[in-house]
Amino acid sequence: MSEKKAKIGFFKRIKMALFELENYIEFTEEKLSKAMFFAIKVSIILSLITVLSAVVFIKVKYNSLDNMANEVIPEFTYIDHQLEFTEDYNKDDSKVAVAYAMKSLEPYYRESLPLGNNDKHDLVNYIKENHNNTITISIVLAFFIEQFISTYVWWLVTATLTSFIGLVVLAFSRIKMKYSGVYALSIYASLLTTILTVIYQILNVFFGIYINVFDYLSVLISYIYITAAIYMIRSDLIKQQLELIKLASEQAKIKEEMEKERIREEEEKKKMREEQEENEKREKEDKEKQENKKDDSNTPTLEDDGGDPDGSEI
Repeated sequence: MSEKKAKIGFFKRIKMALFELENYIEFTEEKLSKAMFFAIKVSIILSLITVLSAVVFIKVKYNSLDNMANEVIPEFTYIDHQLEFTEDYNKDDSKVAVAYAMKSLEPYYRESLPLGNNDKHDLVNYIKENHNNTITISIVLAFFIEQFISTYVWWLVTATLTSFIGLVVLAFSRIKMKYSGVYALSIYASLLTTILTVIYQILNVFFGIYINVFDYLSVLISYIYITAAIYMIRSDLIKQQLELIKLASEQAKIKEEMEKERIREEEEKKKMREEQEENEKREKEDKEKQENKKDDSNTPTLEDDGGDPDGSEI
C-alpha cells in the first residue's frame, strides 16, 4: 500500500507556486479541482485587497461618496430609461470606467432613481441625502463581486494561454502528461502574473501609474514559470529513473550473489553427501573384511578334528 501524501496547506501552496518551482511535480499528482479552488481563494483575497484599497483611497482623496461621484461621474441625462452622456468623458480614464459601469448596471439602478428626468446633479444629491450604511455596503459588495469575477476570469484566461506553452515545452521535453495536469500547473504558474496585475490595476487607477507593455510582460512571467517548472519536472523524472536503474542494478547484483551462494551451498552439500557415501562404503567394506576374517578363523582343521591320522596304528 502506498504511503498517503501529506496535505499541502493554502499558504504552503502560495510559497510553492511563487518560489519552489522544483516542487511543481507535487501538483501533477493532484486533481485539477484543487488548483481551481486555490485560484478562487486567492482571487477572493486579491479582490478584498482591491476593495479595501478603493475604500481607503476614496476616504483620503474625496472624503465622501458624494464628493467622489461629483468628480468621477460624467455629465448625463436619464430620461425614460435612456442614458445619454452630455460630456466627452474619453479624456479622463476614471470617467470612462464609470460611464462603462453606468451603462452596464442601468437595469439594476433604474428603480432606485427618482421618477422623471434625472441628471448628474440629481444623482449626486441622491447619494448625499441617502449616504447610509446600506448604500455603502451595496456599493462595496457590487465592486467586490465585479472585481472577483474579473480577477478569476483573467487568471483562467492567462492559465489557458500558459497551458498552450506548456504543451509545446512538454513535446520538446518528451514528457507525457494529461492536459488537466498541464492546466493545473499553468494555474500555479500564473499566480505571480495575477498578483502583479491586481497591484498594477490599483496603482493605475489610484495613482495614475501606467506601463505600456505591462500586460505582455506579466503574461511572459507565467510562460517562464511553466517552462522552468516543466524542465525541473523533467530533471526530477530523469533523476528518479537513474535511481530506479541503480536500484535495479543493486538488486540484480544481490540476486547474483544469492545465486552464487546457493550454488556454493549445493556444491558443499553434494560434496558432504559424496564423502558420507564414501565413508559408508568404506565402513561396509571394512565390516565385510572383518566378517570374512572371522569366518576363516572359525573353520575346523585336521588337528582339531579329534580323529586318528590315516592308516593303521602299528
